[in-house]
Amino acid sequence: VPSVLKEILDRIPPEAHPMTMLEIAVSYLGAIEAEQGVLKDSSQNPGQNPCQNHREIANRLVAVLPGIIAYWWRRHHKEGDPNVTSDADNVAEYFLEILLGRTPSDLHIRAMNVSLILYAEHEFNASTFTARVIASTLSDFYSAISGAIGALRGPLHGGANEAAMELITKFDTPQNARAGLADMLANKELIMGFGHRVYKKGDPRNRIIKKWSKILCREGQNESLFEISEAIEHMMFDEKNLFPNLDFYSASAYHMMDLPTPLFTPIFVMSRITGWAAHIIEQRTDNRLIRPNSEYIGPARRPFTPIRID
Repeated sequence: VPSVLKEILDRIPPEAHPMTMLEIAVSYLGAIEAEQGVLKDSSQNPGQNPCQNHREIANRLVAVLPGIIAYWWRRHHKEGDPNVTSDADNVAEYFLEILLGRTPSDLHIRAMNVSLILYAEHEFNASTFTARVIASTLSDFYSAISGAIGALRGPLHGGANEAAMELITKFDTPQNARAGLADMLANKELIMGFGHRVYKKGDPRNRIIKKWSKILCREGQNESLFEISEAIEHMMFDEKNLFPNLDFYSASAYHMMDLPTPLFTPIFVMSRITGWAAHIIEQRTDNRLIRPNSEYIGPARRPFTPIRID
């Protein structure tokens, strides 16, 4: 993390939303480590690289974002000045070590690596589409990433894992979870972490992270957390025919790795930066301005009385 960026992170208040912090950090990186070269429309020359260093920027963001998240959190929520240097061999190990201030277990490193892989890319979701729309205007790389972060912040997208953790921790037993969820459904409350616009018959990523949630809950001697989660899963299927998506069991998995709930979505950013970057580069390589049309369904044409002004 550049020292000049640390000064900016120090000034972002601890009560700020961590995703707002990330938007600021990425935008500031765009000021101090700006792209080189002039972007040109590649539509006339498809396949040409329109920017000199956008792959280097992508690699840089993959490397620096874990340190930014961990530094800001520890700076404002822990005592002492955090050290963001490490001899860790991979992103998962580095992030856990810097954030938690201790050497993570091999099990936690493996679990975090699995999570980062599962979250890395998922075609035209809201944040990726946002990044591509911004890139299609020939804006800079950092602006496209900042816009994607803003889209991911919403609870209907990346923020669902935080909402899922809030739901799970409301209950202390599977029985109370079923009773409480029945009341929520009767009141037509929105239950986060279930259903998917693409996976109508179940999110295949859920099977993987659910296995890791169970392993981590058993290892952390908190099997009731997994049992409560599973009770909610079964209730949602029985009552609404909805399957959990990746976010639902990611919540309990992250919790068992001692990760603060407000950082669940920033961790999503750490992973999805790879997918966003790939989409931005692909968009630039054969660019067309993304400009959807809308169909007007408002009032029909009405009589207009001209106003004469002498």
